[in-house]
Amino acid sequence: MKPQPGQSITLRQSATHADIDAVRQILDSTEVFHPREIAVAVELLDDNLTKKGQSEYQFIFADLDHQAVIGYICYGPITMTESGYDIYWIAVRKDMQRTGAAGLLIEEAQRRITDSGGKFVYIETSTKDCYKPAREFYVKHGYLCTATVPHYYAENDNKAVFMKTIR
Repeated sequence: MKPQPGQSITLRQSATHADIDAVRQILDSTEVFHPREIAVAVELLDDNLTKKGQSEYQFIFADLDHQAVIGYICYGPITMTESGYDIYWIAVRKDMQRTGAAGLLIEEAQRRITDSGGKFVYIETSTKDCYKPAREFYVKHGYLCTATVPHYYAENDNKAVFMKTIR
């Protein structure tokens, strides 16, 4: 499904309780995340909602026509670093992938990170084949794979660490 003529993808920063179900649905639709991973994603959003935006976990949501949430990104400063940020999650509903929504989300997150004094952005992901599109997306957006940690998630499921300088 692509946005139809006249439809638009808009970004918003403030999270709502309705976003909890949307995040679950988005992550379920991708067919790559384990239930325990989805639970962690929801915990981060709950932390943001509970702390009324004062959480270290910051969110940007992509909405189609200001109605349906089709994607989101979660990022935040890395404690104990001078100007490092992690992107914890970026996901777009499976039927809305390849619409440019993920690109809008990562570019906006990088802009906000820069505005907050961030200079270095890190993303961690699996090296499993089902994550290949994600790794290619990161490279397309200027991220370099700077490390691989063997058997991190499970036996033969390595962690790849991507990094970008965004001054």
